[in-house]
Amino acid sequence: MKANRQQTKIEPPIAFDSNRLVLLVLLGLTLLRTAAVAISPLELGVDEAQYWLWSQSPDFGYFTKPPLIAWIIGAAHWAFGHSAMAVRLPACWLQFATALVLWQTASWLYGPRAGRLTALIWISLPAVGLGSFLISTDTPLLLAMALALLALAGSVCGKIPPARAMIYAGIALGVGMLAKYAALYGLFGFMLIWASGRHHPNPIIQGRHLLLVIAACLITVSPNLIWNLMHDFSTMRHLGDNANLAKQTHDIGQILIFLIGQAGVAGPLVFFLMLGIMFASRHEKHAGWLVWMAVPVIGLISLQAYLSEANANWAMAAYPALSVWLGGWLGSDGAQKTLLRLPRKWLGIAAVGLNFTLTTGLLLATMAGSLGPLTPTSDPLRRLRGWQALAQDIEPHLAAHQSSRIIADRRATAALLSWHFHGQDVTIMIHDRDGVPSNHFEANHSWQHRAGSPLLVLSGSSTPPIMPPIKWQGSPSQSKIVISRNKSRNLYIHKGIE
Repeated sequence: MKANRQQTKIEPPIAFDSNRLVLLVLLGLTLLRTAAVAISPLELGVDEAQYWLWSQSPDFGYFTKPPLIAWIIGAAHWAFGHSAMAVRLPACWLQFATALVLWQTASWLYGPRAGRLTALIWISLPAVGLGSFLISTDTPLLLAMALALLALAGSVCGKIPPARAMIYAGIALGVGMLAKYAALYGLFGFMLIWASGRHHPNPIIQGRHLLLVIAACLITVSPNLIWNLMHDFSTMRHLGDNANLAKQTHDIGQILIFLIGQAGVAGPLVFFLMLGIMFASRHEKHAGWLVWMAVPVIGLISLQAYLSEANANWAMAAYPALSVWLGGWLGSDGAQKTLLRLPRKWLGIAAVGLNFTLTTGLLLATMAGSLGPLTPTSDPLRRLRGWQALAQDIEPHLAAHQSSRIIADRRATAALLSWHFHGQDVTIMIHDRDGVPSNHFEANHSWQHRAGSPLLVLSGSSTPPIMPPIKWQGSPSQSKIVISRNKSRNLYIHKGIE
């Protein structure tokens, strides 16, 4: 009996088993998402194809975005070859890495149980499920924001010396800005934390440490800043164009639409619980400074929605901090009752369980390439279909017309045809009608007149576009590709000689 008691004492603690179980859940879901990327019939989206095209010409900046997304895709394309899987593969593993970083952050701040809950909250967010399939600039941005949060948490908990932690945080935010300028929200959050605590005897961020954050961030992002200086600040000007503040609507209904969109981004119950940070910031542990890393982002984008318009994903920079706070709140001793008079434990199970149901449905939809019976009249997946078929429709006309030049009708067509004709002697161009570039193709792949050269011109009309230097030949051919139940992509292929 005595031997048995001693045997019992050296068994692994429950926490170890729980950690291993959560890690297996994260890894298993990530592997399933990898399988979805590999077997999905859905083609690349417009932005994904454009990011890939950028990756073929490595640089420190591009017309509409900083360079990190192109560097990541370029590395994956080099390693795994020319396939949609190669372009998208980094997405799910970057989200996995973000979950691990947030796990450690919440563990430092609130304890092991909160860390596990935070990792599960993150990996089950519907936006993370979508962002594990479609690669976007948000994906590396969120990992960078999580790393900055980890550095700050390390300073708060005494795990990392404050000065070193602030340098780490600044580097992380600088890398985030190389992905997307929304990383500025993180820098703004650090400033708000400093401002709110500068008169406190033990401030979370001291003034000299804030300067370290700013300096490290600027040094890290400096290659892109120099690139912008040399290219007439094109990326930054595009950021202003996206805000579209010149056409202000002042529609309060847009704020409601944006907030409803956040329920889709985070999951309805999770988002409702996350909003509790505003009420808890005065008395809950660490909520007082985490609120500055999250709520101003949602507030500013809500203002943008009121003034003009705002996409739901524009507030994604708030969710690393919100996930850490919610994991900490749900992971605290559950004897307290919530406003709903339910233990926090059961609220957590319900919220995360609902999100896992939503993200599983999304996983199945991406694997199948269809939403099945839940497909709305305007199928959101239609934009990821039919581009390979369009390229196949064009190929015989290129051969018959002895041409290697195509003028696309718009940016989307140009991006996807560039992807599908990769490795072939085919040049894809855009006609910049007003001479003022409004996208990457007009700036870098605009049509340049070449006398005597045969070419194909794509148009949505059977009447050739007005392009005086071109002499049209014969009648146009039509490419009609069904991309959803009630939608077809119809393009006319005009043949001409310059």
